[in-house]
Amino acid sequence: MLRISELETITDKNNIQETIPKLMKKIHPILEKRRKLHKIYSRGGNESKVMFSENKDKTVVSYEKFLTDISSGYLSGAPVYTVDCIMDEKKKEVLEKIFDKELGDEEYKNQMEMIIKYIANYNDDITENYDLIHNILEMTACYEILYENEDNEMVYSKYSPLDTVAIWDYSIPANLLAIVRMWEEKNINDKTISKVEITDKYGTKTYSVTENYKEVKEEDNDNHDWGDVPAIVVEVDFAIFESCEDEIKAYEQLIQNIRNTFQYNDSDCKLHFSGYVPENQLIISEIVVDKETNEEKEIFRENPARIKEDELLMKAKTIYTQENGDAEWLTKPLDSNGAVEILKIYTNLMFQLAGIPNTSDLAFNSADLNASAIDRKFYIMNMMTASVIAQLKKAYLRRWELIFGRINLKNDTNYDFRDIRIELPKNLPANDDERIDSMLKLQGTISNQTIIESIGYDYLAEKTKMDNESEDNMLKNIERMSLLEQNGADIEETTIQEQTGKEEIKKAKTDDEIMKDIEEDKSKKKEEK
Repeated sequence: MLRISELETITDKNNIQETIPKLMKKIHPILEKRRKLHKIYSRGGNESKVMFSENKDKTVVSYEKFLTDISSGYLSGAPVYTVDCIMDEKKKEVLEKIFDKELGDEEYKNQMEMIIKYIANYNDDITENYDLIHNILEMTACYEILYENEDNEMVYSKYSPLDTVAIWDYSIPANLLAIVRMWEEKNINDKTISKVEITDKYGTKTYSVTENYKEVKEEDNDNHDWGDVPAIVVEVDFAIFESCEDEIKAYEQLIQNIRNTFQYNDSDCKLHFSGYVPENQLIISEIVVDKETNEEKEIFRENPARIKEDELLMKAKTIYTQENGDAEWLTKPLDSNGAVEILKIYTNLMFQLAGIPNTSDLAFNSADLNASAIDRKFYIMNMMTASVIAQLKKAYLRRWELIFGRINLKNDTNYDFRDIRIELPKNLPANDDERIDSMLKLQGTISNQTIIESIGYDYLAEKTKMDNESEDNMLKNIERMSLLEQNGADIEETTIQEQTGKEEIKKAKTDDEIMKDIEEDKSKKKEEK
């Protein structure tokens, strides 16, 4: 966390020649660590370079990418936003009296949820949530900027942690003062110019800095009226794979050693002869004259005749040695079982230190596992990432605080961001049958709307569909009756028969009630006697 007091002194036009370079020097180490983490995650791969090794000298086992991607996928379920609405009038009255705050009703709740859903859909909230979580787990931070575009749409968009850092004050808890972006640009003459963009509660200022901080120039100053820094920030200390990086390197090294041993024993193995003398020496020497000093010196090199002799020897179908002579391969011993056991130890350590269940484990892939059992296997990961999820929820609540503050300012409304409840569910196999059965057991205890919405359906949308289906069925019955009448059927008689049947049922029910009354009268008379 980068803390600086008196941010105004940094952006003061009279001081930027001195303050901006100082700020850049404070930010550089933070960005450098994130660039190293990203390089480890991607193994240096990018749009022009592949991740894997292009030669046999190094084996790449990209566990860092695997651990980051699987944990990001698990944590990045679609965010759920709901708005509280107090239905108890007595409780509502007490809270309004104590906090001098008008609490919303059902209409207020529906309006806020409709606005949230519209803005979230416009900004592709599910993808944004995944990207922010991935940035935190990979590069220890995520940043998001908010603005209003030309179409008056509320927009939030992520900033890359590779070139962004937040500035906080010294309060407890710390308040966000600004977010700073730093990047480099090259002009047509291949001259590098550094750019610094500072966004605080007053607006966004952009500076250009020449090489070695020789000149600092303010290029742009864009004011806004959000009343606060229009951004959300989450910063942590460690990437999810940092704690097990040594184990990953050891795993790679052991894989490389095994690979080298097999490679040597397969194609690079040396043949040992006893009782055989080659005709040509392996090394020959010659005298050369140095052109600059005109001095003679002896150099040694491999004998081409010996190379040719060895090639012919390897191709020969028979080899003749002297008495008691022999030929054998000089191989390297390899304890494959021991190597496999050590690889398993490294693998278990990696997953344990990262707090992620080993999804390749046979016990994990058992057919008997249901959604609840899998969730329990992710218990440790939930504990290790609880802080990240808590901070992300807090950041999202700040996002909606900024958005509804803007809406209230422009439309003279009174939406309170504190009424929003945010849930960040996990991506797990859903046991829908178990969940639906559990909710259906509550019928008659809680409302149908609560049951339908908890299962994952939109109550209003489903109710509209049901009403439309009922209307369609009624129209179909009318059409059927009309068709029967056109074909000569007596619709009135049919209707009378249906009505008679209903009356018979009603009559039967009435007779039962009469018999019941008679029995009750008999009982009363007996008691009177």
